[in-house]
Amino acid sequence: MNVWLEPRFTADVDLTAASTPEEFERLRRGLLAAGFSVAREHGAALPSGPDFVRFVARGGELLLEVQAAKTPLQREVVERAVATPSGLRVATVEDLIVLKLIADRPKDQGDLDGLARLPGIDWSYVERWAREWGVEAGLRALRVASSRE
Repeated sequence: MNVWLEPRFTADVDLTAASTPEEFERLRRGLLAAGFSVAREHGAALPSGPDFVRFVARGGELLLEVQAAKTPLQREVVERAVATPSGLRVATVEDLIVLKLIADRPKDQGDLDGLARLPGIDWSYVERWAREWGVEAGLRALRVASSRE
């Protein structure tokens, strides 16, 4: 978010990893060796590896949330990611809109308002995924609200 809009405080860093279960385990071991601990995990016993792991740095000052790219949307988010000037790959505006429509948390609403006002959005792409994930009503509301302001 902070790449596309005015930076705001966030308590975590979100990553989506397109990896095999073995690669994900290698990432886990590397983070544990670097002083992180696992605070929460979903899907650890799955043959495909975990769906999500929240790592906390020593002292608790940094949360790193790693999601495995298992769904078609998650894989496409990784494929479509764009490089920043520093080389860091980040999700596109369109993908962030879709992910925030799906999450639908109060904090996502402000992000959505800002994202929807950015120029050059491929709304047909957003509409495709909104249909796929059943969040068309949220997208319609967002489009109406952003067109009024």
